[in-house]
Amino acid sequence: MPQPSSNVPTGRFATTLHYLDHSDWRRRARFVAPELGRSPSVRAELRNLVRVLRALRGPEPVVLDSSAGRFNVELLAAAVAGLLPRRRRPPVVMVGEMWDRDPGFRGRVELALVRLAARSVDRFVVYSSEELTAFPATWGIAPSTVRFVPFFSTIEHTAFEAGAGRPGGYVFAGGEPFRDYEVLLDVARALPDVDFVLATSQLADRDDLPANVTAGRVPHAEFLALLAGADAVVTPIRPGLRRAAGQQTYLNAMRSGRPAIVSDSFGVRDHIDDGRTGLIVSGTRDDYVTALRRVLGDGGAVERERLGEAGRAAALHFSFDRHCTELLEVLDALVTSPVHR
Repeated sequence: MPQPSSNVPTGRFATTLHYLDHSDWRRRARFVAPELGRSPSVRAELRNLVRVLRALRGPEPVVLDSSAGRFNVELLAAAVAGLLPRRRRPPVVMVGEMWDRDPGFRGRVELALVRLAARSVDRFVVYSSEELTAFPATWGIAPSTVRFVPFFSTIEHTAFEAGAGRPGGYVFAGGEPFRDYEVLLDVARALPDVDFVLATSQLADRDDLPANVTAGRVPHAEFLALLAGADAVVTPIRPGLRRAAGQQTYLNAMRSGRPAIVSDSFGVRDHIDDGRTGLIVSGTRDDYVTALRRVLGDGGAVERERLGEAGRAAALHFSFDRHCTELLEVLDALVTSPVHR
C-alpha cells in the first residue's frame, strides 16, 4: 500500500465509501453509514439518509457515493443540505457513476434535485473525461466543480497468480445496467459455431435465445470465474448514454488477461487504447462480429495473447490504490483552497 506523502493534508473526513483496503483512506475516514447490499430495505435507506444528513451538518469534510442504494439517498441528502446557508455546510465531494436525465416531468424533477444538491456539493468526481463537459451541460452546474478520476479493476489478482482464468472456449458478457444484449443475440446468430455465456437477468424467460447462447444471472464469484475463463469478454454498452458505464467489467477482463471488446461510449477511451489493450467497436452487430472473428478465427490465439497481455498491463495502471489516492487529492485540494468553489 502507498504511504501518505508528507506534504499531503492528513485531516479526517466523513464518508459513505467503504474503501477499507486503502491505508490512507482507512486511516483518515470516519464512516457515517453502514455498507449496504445491492437491494437495501427502505428502512435501511432511511437510516442512511439520516446519517448522511447529520454528517452534512458536521464540521468535517464529507465524501459521498453518487449512486449507492436504490433511491440515491446521498443525492437527496445533498439536496436537503443545499437549502442551508453556505457557512453551515462542510466541504463536500460526490464520487461515482453520475446520472442520465430522464425525459418529461421526471427529468424536470431530476434537474431541480441535482441543481439543489450542487449548492452543497463542491466537487463532483466523474469516471470519464467526456463527463467533464457533458455532466455540467446536462444538469446546468458549473464545469469548475467537476473532476475526472479513472475507475479501477476490482478483481483479485491472486486468483490469476494461482492459475485461474484459463480460456474455456466461449465468449462472455455480463452486467445488468446500461447493456444492449439484443445486439449480442444477433451476433450469436451470425456466429453459430461460437458459444456465448451472458450473465444477466435481462434475458430471463426468453424462449427465442439462439442455441449457442446460455443466459441468466449468476452469483458474483461465478460471474468472475466465467469472465476469467472466456476467450473474449464483450461489454455491450447501450448507445446514447451521457455517462460512463461498464468499466468494472471490461477492466476486470483486461486484468484477467482476456481480450476486452467494448462498444464506444463515455470512459472507454480513457481506459482502453483501441487495438492495443482492447478492441473498441461501434456497437453494431457487424462490428462485434468482425472483432470476435479477429480474436477467435485463424491466428486468433496469437491475437488473444497479444491483447490479453497488453490489457493486463494497462489494467494494473488502473488500480484501486491509484483511484483512492486521486480521490484524496481532489478532497485535499478542495479543503486547502481559499474558496471551495
